[in-house]
Amino acid sequence: MAKKMGLMLLGLIVVSAGTSVTLLARKTQKPDNPRITLYERAKKATGHKLVVAYSPGRATIFPNVEELARRSDLIVVGRAVSHKSNLSADERFITQDFMVKVQEVIKGDLPPGAALMVTLPGGTHRFADGTFAAMVPVGYHAPQDGNIYVFFLRARKNNSPFKGYRLLSESQGLFKLTNGVVEPGDAAPDDPVRVKYHQMGAGSFLQQIHKAVPRKKK
Repeated sequence: MAKKMGLMLLGLIVVSAGTSVTLLARKTQKPDNPRITLYERAKKATGHKLVVAYSPGRATIFPNVEELARRSDLIVVGRAVSHKSNLSADERFITQDFMVKVQEVIKGDLPPGAALMVTLPGGTHRFADGTFAAMVPVGYHAPQDGNIYVFFLRARKNNSPFKGYRLLSESQGLFKLTNGVVEPGDAAPDDPVRVKYHQMGAGSFLQQIHKAVPRKKK
């Protein structure tokens, strides 16, 4: 999937993100007219193919997993098994719904072995006339099917336009566990969470999270 996506993106026009986000001194440029749909923008792009570079939200920067754990409603360790892209109702954003097979519930009321859906920014959409749009997170390691992650999630809202749970923090709420070490989702070198946990042993990382979550009384 990643190789195919890389080939599709070659030669396409990269356009600045449709959302303004800030991390310390870094900013993304606001679009000229945020009301224009992705379809309208893609129709004006070369070859009717558009790529939007999206910077995950960094309005709040958490200093460590203890704070992430305290603020999260649900924390699970799970494997991403499949995903599907979805165009938002206003046609200005694309998300991906990841189906996650839960291996461990660290916080929250969810039975082990359950499956849940997590909605993340990014993905592709091809319109009926063949016009193509893609939203690609930058400065961030997007999840891949087959890998195991720790998800720090917030509670689902009944009026939410998103199908699945959402990360507590788009930039800091996802950690990949591979070959026994941790890879934070955020690639920003000055992110305190990345500084603390990048390449940490997975066992030690999980112990810190468990320590930060109060045990339920039996």
